[in-house]
Amino acid sequence: MKKIIYLLSFIALGIFASCERDSANIEFLNTINIDGKWEVTAHTDTMAISAPFTVQTTSSKNSTLNDSLIIKDSKDEFWSFQVTAALNEEFGTFETELSPNEVCEERIGVKIFNGKIINNDSIYFEIQFEDDVKPYESTYILKGHRK
Repeated sequence: MKKIIYLLSFIALGIFASCERDSANIEFLNTINIDGKWEVTAHTDTMAISAPFTVQTTSSKNSTLNDSLIIKDSKDEFWSFQVTAALNEEFGTFETELSPNEVCEERIGVKIFNGKIINNDSIYFEIQFEDDVKPYESTYILKGHRK
């Protein structure tokens, strides 16, 4: 009888230890690295409209903006912009209904939709600009990978 109790205790301990190990792995997999430099290409619905260029993202914990993300065209190769977007760091998503362009004297408006960092090595977001031919009419898709 004692052997059966020891055996059942050993099995229960093994199951408990394996569950702990799985939850630790899940936590590690959910860590998303927001900050970085990304090589992206701008697209319309049907085709690429730019050569690859660098976009930089930096997370910020600002008391007035809560969790936010600064997104900048590092070398002004596509559209000279630097904008702050709301960030959900847990899911690696970001967006802004309307933010001023911080590197433009006129501080034109910029909108970002469907922003997502995927598997820590890819980025995707849709962006619109107030100073486009028709304000906010064109949606540009920026997507690429971590540099």
